[in-house]
Amino acid sequence: MRRAALLILVLVCGCSEDNGPPPSPECTAGAAEVAKALEAAPRDVRLVDGTRLSDCVRRADSDAQQQELGIVLTDVAEDLEAEAADDPRAALRLGYLVGAARRGAPGDSSLQFELVRRLEGSVAGELPPESRDALAEGLAAGEARG
Repeated sequence: MRRAALLILVLVCGCSEDNGPPPSPECTAGAAEVAKALEAAPRDVRLVDGTRLSDCVRRADSDAQQQELGIVLTDVAEDLEAEAADDPRAALRLGYLVGAARRGAPGDSSLQFELVRRLEGSVAGELPPESRDALAEGLAAGEARG
């Protein structure tokens, strides 16, 4: 459902801006690669080639790049969301992902803002105190260095 909504937004908006070099191919290599990188959270999370998740979000400035990145990141977020209630480490990784996306989204990009909003939906559910604390730790770490 989230993927479909993101795809519709990409097709309708058609927004684009120049945010420097294109994103690393590692940004959209797949959900498994991003999930593996998130295992380092709350320490610095980097993809195989050293790219930060916030750089993936910031540099995805074409519709196609944003669509591909949105699919990968929402897949990861949905998986972590399903685990977060029972696994504080999953909650921490989910928080880091959302925090890194916030860090990378420029204030004037409606598509990147929409991606962040969709990812934030993954952290809106009820969690037990231990997972809620881990989520907050992950959000802070992702926003600081994601």
